[in-house]
Amino acid sequence: MSTSLKDQLRENDEAFARTGHLFGLERLHRKESDPGTYEAMWHILSNMCNLAWEVGCKVSSSPIAVEGGDALWALHLPTGEAICVSRGITAHVNLLAHTVRSIVELGYEEYPGFRQGDIFENNDPHYGGIHAPDFEMAMPIFHGDTLVAWATAVSHVSDCGSVTPGSVGFLNPDCYSDGLCISMEKVGENDRHYPWYDMRVRSRTRTPEFVLGDARGRVAGCVSMRERLTAVIDKYGLDFFLDATREYVEDSRRYAVNRVRTQTVPGRARKSQFKDLAMRGKRTLLGKQDVDCLFNLPMEVEVRGDASVHFSLRGASGTVPFGENISPVALKSGLLNGYSHIIGFDMFNSGPASAWDVETPPDGSWANPFEKDFSASSGVAWAPAVIWMSNLYEMFGRLFQMRGFVEEMAAGAATTMTAEFAGITQLGYYLAGLTLEQASNGSPARGFGDGENSAWCIYTPNADFGNAEVTELYYPILYLGRNVEPDSGGYGRFRGGLGHTAVWMVHNTPSGIDYQCGDAGMRSRTVANHGMYGAYPTWTDTPSYAHGTNVKELVEARRPLVHERGPAERPHISVNISAAELVTEGDAAVRDARAPAELRPDRPPDLRGAGDGRPDRARPGRDPGRPRQGMDQRPRGDRDQRRGHLAERRLQRRSRRHRAAARRDP
Repeated sequence: MSTSLKDQLRENDEAFARTGHLFGLERLHRKESDPGTYEAMWHILSNMCNLAWEVGCKVSSSPIAVEGGDALWALHLPTGEAICVSRGITAHVNLLAHTVRSIVELGYEEYPGFRQGDIFENNDPHYGGIHAPDFEMAMPIFHGDTLVAWATAVSHVSDCGSVTPGSVGFLNPDCYSDGLCISMEKVGENDRHYPWYDMRVRSRTRTPEFVLGDARGRVAGCVSMRERLTAVIDKYGLDFFLDATREYVEDSRRYAVNRVRTQTVPGRARKSQFKDLAMRGKRTLLGKQDVDCLFNLPMEVEVRGDASVHFSLRGASGTVPFGENISPVALKSGLLNGYSHIIGFDMFNSGPASAWDVETPPDGSWANPFEKDFSASSGVAWAPAVIWMSNLYEMFGRLFQMRGFVEEMAAGAATTMTAEFAGITQLGYYLAGLTLEQASNGSPARGFGDGENSAWCIYTPNADFGNAEVTELYYPILYLGRNVEPDSGGYGRFRGGLGHTAVWMVHNTPSGIDYQCGDAGMRSRTVANHGMYGAYPTWTDTPSYAHGTNVKELVEARRPLVHERGPAERPHISVNISAAELVTEGDAAVRDARAPAELRPDRPPDLRGAGDGRPDRARPGRDPGRPRQGMDQRPRGDRDQRRGHLAERRLQRRSRRHRAAARRDP
């Protein structure tokens, strides 16, 4: 009698606890005996996942998938561990692995059973999802009668039926307002969804054609993986495939452990980020939301002598009456994503997640809400998580710097913003959806240079603006501007990469549109990342809204329009246009990563950066370490003189401390 998958899971866990190696693999026999074939098959499987991404996104026809690429496909072992993944939203890798593991642990192998073409799905945070718009899907892959792998996919749908249109459920007061819920269900067979699945989507979402298009795209991508996997197994043999795929996961774990061992130091580090929700007196749905909230987002990292890593969130604050609570499973998946950026990025899969453990966050906290508050909403659960993950970059960056690996440092991320529209399009149908181009943030400053402009996002290393022309086909908007924003990176010796500003004009819609700025820092008055070694933080995200404008008259008169936001103290949007209503709402740097011996008391740290022609980096008479935020309204001459005095006093204090230290240590 063959061993059940549930028994295999238990045996795998016992082998890892006994040997310290996944599946008990103390040696990688396939890699040692045939390294060329081992590497070749890995790249074939990785490319197979990327091809599934291309197929699935194109089949879905959703602007979120086609232009934003907010989707992911992955190949897994029969017990759920991810082998390799596609490009896309890599924050979901561990979520998909958990989905497959949960299917096994829930006994689905016995009932309803696994057959080729079955479709299982989940978007419920109570069972391992992150938030309702992210539909996670898994399909078993058989070779003959043997279950050899799982193909999985996740895509972010345009509308999940929550209380507000779209997929950024920030205002959701509880989980009952989060929308359509699919809780670890079998939703199809023979590569087709059940008819009642379609009926459910049409009954409970505002954009059913796009949601169903995403569902078909997920299946199409997984089927393409299955077909190509059959050819791979026929070429290399089933035994080699089964052995090598397990070794890939253990190999990746070893890589992450060796990086920690060779490039960090044992010890413990702590850091907290803070995030607030300034919602008192604002438009909300329920009375309990008329509050101002402050999140504590703590992270403690302990690097042990065996190079294993322990994470803790002790001190995390409680749940909030908004859609910004996240399950521990989803948080760990986000952590794997950040970990892959700076530690375990070779053969990216589930392996590095076995190189560390996460202490269960406090019950009833924003990071573990359901034990004490089952009804907590996760409408935009990633909002606190992406800010919390920035702790990881700074703490490991400090450890890298201690060992001299400054090229491995990264200062962390700022917030991540998206734009969501809802209303009647220029083609006459209703649409809600995201542009996602604002997720193309500047990348963090490194220990040796500035970050890259508008090329990175903390939840995906493959940030993509998308095509403005295609976005205009989907939504009733016209682009008036799309520009890199000067001075938007944090100030320091090395600057964070610049973000960008898009300016849209609502166009050719009979009823206007609702616009929501989906943002990890939405309604926030605190900065998302403090910067490293005393560097200044990035700008806060600053969306502006204008209603009842004279833009039509300006166009007809061929007068100048607004093409960028402009300086914070005098934005162009308020200069170039008149409006009945105009509202302005409110990546990190490394200040000085040199070794202490390089710092001289008679020379202040260089706060400017590498010099890439960005305006206002070091204008004479202006402190380049201070972002222009429009907070000081005194004449510029007075401000410059005051800053000069402050800089001189700081230098004097520093020189006195250095002389005192020299006297104590002759």
